[in-house]
Amino acid sequence: MAKIRNLTFHDIPKLKKMISMISDAQNGEIAFGYRSFIPFPVNFINNLLPLNLRKLTESFVATENGQIKGMISLKPQRGNPHSWNICNLFLGENSYDTGRQLVGYATAKYGAMGANTFTVRIDEDLDELMELFSKGCGFRMCSSEHLWKMDEVKLVKSTLDKGFFRPFKNSDAQEAANLHNDCIFPHFRYSLARKQQEFYDVILPGLSATSSFKYIFEDNGKIKGYFKLQTEDNFNFVLEIDLVQGYDDCFSDIINFAIGQILMRKKEFNFYVLNKKYQISGAKFEDYLSKNGFSGLKNRIVMVKDYYKKIQEEQRSQKPAIVFTDINRNPAF
Repeated sequence: MAKIRNLTFHDIPKLKKMISMISDAQNGEIAFGYRSFIPFPVNFINNLLPLNLRKLTESFVATENGQIKGMISLKPQRGNPHSWNICNLFLGENSYDTGRQLVGYATAKYGAMGANTFTVRIDEDLDELMELFSKGCGFRMCSSEHLWKMDEVKLVKSTLDKGFFRPFKNSDAQEAANLHNDCIFPHFRYSLARKQQEFYDVILPGLSATSSFKYIFEDNGKIKGYFKLQTEDNFNFVLEIDLVQGYDDCFSDIINFAIGQILMRKKEFNFYVLNKKYQISGAKFEDYLSKNGFSGLKNRIVMVKDYYKKIQEEQRSQKPAIVFTDINRNPAF
């Protein structure tokens, strides 16, 4: 069994070499940098913090006989310390058991601290990785997110004027959260719902690796939609949309407005739309994109593991508890 410990600075060159070998074998590119490493003494302080104060990506490596067999990185959902995302999992050849051990270690560690939902997004063609998370680590396939690219970036036909749109304000956060959650199919809602705090603007946006531009779609003084543009390189922009049913024929208007906002800043760029299939309007949006100059690119399967569902005080059962012994247990970018 491999030994698991925190990622150290001296592990990074070894990991880069291992990952480059994997990348060459798969004829692809896998990015890995120093963001996954937390330097001393920040890592020491971070390890002393309670779950609700942890904001950084945390990484662990599995070693056996002095050799690195794999690495996992997790980060908390901004604004919700009880929800964690697995953002990296690198494994050497024939390391299925190591992967299961790494995912199990990470979910158990943060689950014991109070995290109740773990999420990972996996490219749909990585069958072995999905099997590792589902059969080996107890994750379930929830739904998927499909990335679409606009073949030729241009303004599309719009029926609404700009008066329906305005910049997002922090005072909109609760309504935006409610809207987002109402857009999700009920059976996915517990695992994928978001809280008000997750919609607040970043205090120091200039220090974030991702730039976001958020907007509200409003009709007769009521919020009917929330959408966000994100970019990491100021060239590739991704649009995400939450829209009330009954207004889901306004996709073209929102896309048109979003492109217009980018054109005020840049003349050349790539424009993408992320369709979240766990949303009620996901199928309708998918149909719109396929017929209006977009090409489907990456499709990622969303997998989740829920530790427990918090029961409200007034819902607690008054029946006596029953204790069993000798219970058999079945053994995560």
